[in-house]
Parts: sequence; C-alpha cells; structure tokens
Amino acid sequence: MDNIEHNQEYLDSVLELPCPSCGHQLSYSAEKQVIDCDHCGFVKPISQANDMVEEKCLKDAAKEMATYTPQTISKKVMSCNSCGAQLMIEEDAIAARCNFCGSEKVNETALDKNMIQPQGIIPFAIPKREATDKFKKWIAEGWFTPNKLKKLAALGDVHGIYVPFWTYDANTFANWSGEAGFHYYVTETYTQDGETRTRQVQKTRWEYRSGSFEKFFDDVLIVASKGLPHRLITPIFPYELEKTINYTNDLMVGWESEIYSLDVLEGYQVAEGQMDTELLRIAKERIGGDTQRGVRVQSEKWDQTFKHLILPVWLCSYIYKDKSYQFAVNGQTGKINGTKPTSWVKVTFLVLVILAILGAIGYFIYMNEQRKADNYDASFDNQDAIENVINNRDF
Repeated sequence: MDNIEHNQEYLDSVLELPCPSCGHQLSYSAEKQVIDCDHCGFVKPISQANDMVEEKCLKDAAKEMATYTPQTISKKVMSCNSCGAQLMIEEDAIAARCNFCGSEKVNETALDKNMIQPQGIIPFAIPKREATDKFKKWIAEGWFTPNKLKKLAALGDVHGIYVPFWTYDANTFANWSGEAGFHYYVTETYTQDGETRTRQVQKTRWEYRSGSFEKFFDDVLIVASKGLPHRLITPIFPYELEKTINYTNDLMVGWESEIYSLDVLEGYQVAEGQMDTELLRIAKERIGGDTQRGVRVQSEKWDQTFKHLILPVWLCSYIYKDKSYQFAVNGQTGKINGTKPTSWVKVTFLVLVILAILGAIGYFIYMNEQRKADNYDASFDNQDAIENVINNRDF
C-alpha cells in the first residue's frame, strides 16, 4: 500500500465507525470510558495493549521526509487561516469555528503530506461535564479579572480535542565550565549627617570549575500543533504517559482531532532547546556556589528516537471585548490552565493601596527616627544641666 492510499484509509477510518448491531455511529464516551452506541446500547471494550507504543529512529524519519514527494488526495481536512491548525472533523461541519484560536476564517485544504501514523493514544478520562465545571469555576476566580467576565462562563463552548504530540528520547554528554561565586560580607564605615555609621556589604569570591556528565532524556513531550500555544498547553502537563495504549481510530470517532502541523523534525528542534536548557541547569548546579558566571556547556546528542502520540485536551475559546482568550484542561488528569483579561482598574487600585501602605510605613519610620533624635538631644541637654549643677555646687 503506497503512502497516499495509507493516508486515505487513515482519514476514512477516523471519520466512520458504524455500530455492528444497528448501523448507527459509535463513539467513545469519556464518562463511561467505553466505545458505545447511543441508539442501541452496544458496547465495545477498549483494549489496554501497548505493545505498539515503541520508539522510532529520528534519523530514519528524517531520511523518509527528505525523499517524499507530496501529492494531493481527495479527502479534505480543515485548515485555519489564522493560527494554522489542521482539524479532522465530520464532513457535514465544513463551516466550523477553530477551537484553537476562535477564528471562523476556515477553509478546506487538501492533505498533501505523508503522515507519520500515531503509535499511542490516551483516551479521555475527564468527561465534558467535569471540564465545563472546571472552566466555570476557573473563569470566576481571580481578583484581577473583570467582574463582567464571570458572566461569560456560560458562553464558553468547551470542546474535547485529540491533540497530536511528539515525545523524544536522547542520550547526551556535556562538558561544562564556569565560575562559582561565594558571597561573604564585610563591614564598611561611612558618614551620614555628620555621624559615623557602619553597614554590611556583600562581596563575592569567584572560583573556576569544570567537569562533564551524561544525561538520558526520556519522553520530552512536545505539542505537534501550531495552533495550540505551548504557553497554554505546557502548564497542563504532565500526562501519565505510562498509561498510553495502542493507537486505534475507534477512540477518535465522534471527537474532534488535529493532524500534526509541527513535523517530527521541527518538534525535535523544540525538544532539543528544552534539553539544552536542562543541561545548562545541571551544569550550574554542579558548578555550585551562591551564583555562577561565564557558564559554558558543550553537548553531544545521539540515538535520538521519537513517538507520535494522541493526547486528550479540553479547550475553550471565548471572546471578551473583541479579544480571544483560551482555556485548557488535561483530558486525562483534569489539570487546568488558561488566559484571562486583566482589570486595570483593579490593578491601579491595588498599586495605589500599596503605595499608600509604603508611604505610611515610610512616614512611621521617619517619625520614629525623629523621636530618637529628639530623645538624643534631650539627653544631652539633661547632661549639660547636671554638669552645670555639679560645677556650681560649693563643696
């Protein structure tokens, strides 16, 4: 079977799953966590096998991508002009609203690339009702959010979407060098308002250090959607990847899903950046000290592998004052994250309150210092009076 036929079969099977009992459409129920038929009650159990969830060589995938020539196939997918997300949806829902950015500027585009087939999937474990409750609770929280925003909770349409991800493994070896800084304090003398005072001043002693270490990265998780911002999806990590099962089209029927728009090599570039950040963190930790400077890390990576996984996400896009905001729920664990508008009236009020408090504290300190100065002057006046009495006394 060539690539085009394989892709065509993949899309056909994703969009259709008739009930063997009555012929109606089957779908996966997140609440029941089974595949069932709403018409006749037929239930299809889910296999928990995961023998197909295995690592693939990244180098081999790069070679295949370099030699593949795109061709147009008949099946269409939805592509958002605003954010670039590609969605597989039912054929009768062509005029769909993009659930990643909220845009309604959506066109049909032909899928003209060779898809790497998913190896594993984590089914939805959080039903829509629970995700909606989490959204309504979350959108009502936060002192800095506008009061009117709380009324928008009912307007948010929560969508369950199967999102494409890549995971990457890699062996690494890093040479590091840098200086460790150790803080110490010295006492300095200075004059202020005619008085001699002392203060503690921080100094830093530097020591050069170097070394090397090995690090194995396992399952660095990267979202393979260009329409889903990393800053939105990363905070709902982690997924319990050990519960990944073999990918089956059956679990996606009745659900919206996206084809990856960030290919496996582009995803690895993002993962490699995360690896380098972690290697730098480890190097600084090994250099030690209270602070570090001039840190350099030179690393090698080899035996890079990847997996293509499909993971569940509940999304809500809502509009407030002509601006789009997003909210996400981990479809497996229920962990939440999102963006909300800020009420600058409330922020301004808080800033003014803080400034007033700081002003009051400053005034209190000033008055306390003045009282100390007055007491100090009074003690000298008393001392002068006592000395005058003693000097004028006739012994």
